[in-house]
Amino acid sequence: MTRPGITVRDARSEDLPDLTEMWRELREIGSRLDRATPAVTEQGVLQRLDAVSADPDSRALVAVVDGVVAGMAVLTRAPYAPLFDQSAVHVNYLHVRQEHRRRGVGKALLAAAAAYAEEVGAEHVMTSVLPQMRETNRFYARLGFGPVVVRRAVSVSLLRRRLAAERVPGRTDTTLLRRRTMRRVRAAVARVSE
Repeated sequence: MTRPGITVRDARSEDLPDLTEMWRELREIGSRLDRATPAVTEQGVLQRLDAVSADPDSRALVAVVDGVVAGMAVLTRAPYAPLFDQSAVHVNYLHVRQEHRRRGVGKALLAAAAAYAEEVGAEHVMTSVLPQMRETNRFYARLGFGPVVVRRAVSVSLLRRRLAAERVPGRTDTTLLRRRTMRRVRAAVARVSE
């Protein structure tokens, strides 16, 4: 898929340094996104790239401008939502390097997502955006993306604490607490014995 001066292609192993740097940029966007993006090492990015390459329902793309990797996106064909028959292409980790923004790179990546959706028979293209990313939300809205659901996330430990505070029983409350306490004790003993 191309736009004037922009080429979108499958990511390759030689793109690894650029992909790793863009992953770091994504993690720096905000602390809430930091929890949602995997750790940044070339080995970790390579493993994820290999996993995407091996999955027939996924593609990792890069956008190249004048020989320079300017953006990336990971596409996954999956159900529109659990228990739905319709499939959708989910656009994950779409990121355009700062110096290449407002030049059509993001649109070129989304054009590739639309082409992939047509290729695999998906009826929708979906993405997730943090609410505080106003410019990104406006970008998607201008292209016709609308809100479908509000996704919320919480760490398991925080959810457990909040439920316990409200006296909501869980089937493994005491067992889980004992296991967690024993793990902490073992970790502390291991640190002391080192």
